[in-house]
Amino acid sequence: MERRFTGIVLAGGKGTRMRSHKNKLLHRILGKELIKFPVEALEKAGAQDIIIIAGPHNQKGIKKLLGKRAKYVLQKEALGTAHAVWQAGNLLEGYKGEVFIIVGDSPYVSGEILNQLLEFHKKTGSDLTLISSVFNNPPSYGRIVKDEKDFVKKVVEEVDATPEEKKIKEVNSSYYCFTWEKISPLLHKIRINEKKGEYYLTDIVWLAYKNGLKTSALRIDDPLLIKGINTRGDLSEASLYFSRRNIEELEEKGVTFFGKESVTVEFNVNIGRGTMIYPCTYIGWGTKIGKNCKIGPFVYLEGTKVMDGEKISFVKIVEE
Repeated sequence: MERRFTGIVLAGGKGTRMRSHKNKLLHRILGKELIKFPVEALEKAGAQDIIIIAGPHNQKGIKKLLGKRAKYVLQKEALGTAHAVWQAGNLLEGYKGEVFIIVGDSPYVSGEILNQLLEFHKKTGSDLTLISSVFNNPPSYGRIVKDEKDFVKKVVEEVDATPEEKKIKEVNSSYYCFTWEKISPLLHKIRINEKKGEYYLTDIVWLAYKNGLKTSALRIDDPLLIKGINTRGDLSEASLYFSRRNIEELEEKGVTFFGKESVTVEFNVNIGRGTMIYPCTYIGWGTKIGKNCKIGPFVYLEGTKVMDGEKISFVKIVEE
């Protein structure tokens, strides 16, 4: 059966650097669970099926959260990203077409980015396309090694990189587009990395390249858009980014913010035209504010409905 494309979300990691009793992918950014970001991006890009590869520690929680929006496959042992993709093999038996593979801790991925990836993949006639970006001071992501024609020869994880390879500033995003019938036969040829005891999905790039397949990189300008969430600091950075974006969208709709560096706006918030938001204000998930209101300073609203023309300051209102 031909489909436009299928998405695989790698969600089996334990996220130990988050230092939390709750699984990393269920942590929220401005009211939205982390795992929802890549799922929504795939939905907006037009994925016909979404397959989530989860572990024994988090599959139940993710399935409860997302329900029928995805299909679920259990990765019983955490043996790496390639091992995770292997688990989807039965669901993709006989499949022909494009498969996106993205990691579950990627809030900055969007439907627009994935559409760019698919368009680039088809336009260039590539068999494997990954998204990359350039950092002045690269984080510990895989380095992109290219040949003289600008095709990607391999991705070298930092732990395995030579001093010369570590100088490469173009790094891998962990967003891939595979022509499945070309790439999937090579997946089981990936060998375990002895240093980490894992099967790296990045090794598929070298296998594809040396087998004569076309391996390309779509380089995006903003390196932030390929960052994942590994720590509490990353979570805070993402919250600031999306709050600013939410504020900008509301400004375009006629809402005024004073001292907006001290204002936070979560997702799923509606604010009417002509409303003014004053400093030290937090507007939480599910809040609906009418037109021509004055909110703040020092206001916390969550799940609250504010009628047109109301004035609220120095108050906390939380409605279930």
